[in-house]
Amino acid sequence: MNTTNPKMKLTVSIGEDVLKAGKKAASERRIPVSRLIENYLKFLAKPEVYCFKCGEKFSVNEAEVCPRCGWIICTKCKACRCSLSEESAEVAYHMRKVYEDLLGGRIK
Repeated sequence: MNTTNPKMKLTVSIGEDVLKAGKKAASERRIPVSRLIENYLKFLAKPEVYCFKCGEKFSVNEAEVCPRCGWIICTKCKACRCSLSEESAEVAYHMRKVYEDLLGGRIK
């Protein structure tokens, strides 16, 4: 047994069509399904995002929410929705919706 990175077995129930399509897509990208699940759970437990202003990666758990716009404030440059143009904010908003759909809810 590897003591530096112990792995555990996980049993999940997934719709047959979703599993088939997911396995096919993962195989085409040469990514094991177990790594996809692990990455998802890792992100769910400790989400990290990239700032739409400075591009730096930061932990959502360490960030605050802007009381004015309701967006997460970048821990590096302190940017939020307030610092973006309308066009940039719209793009960021729709990208965030993709993540929310993927995660099944708001990040923070």
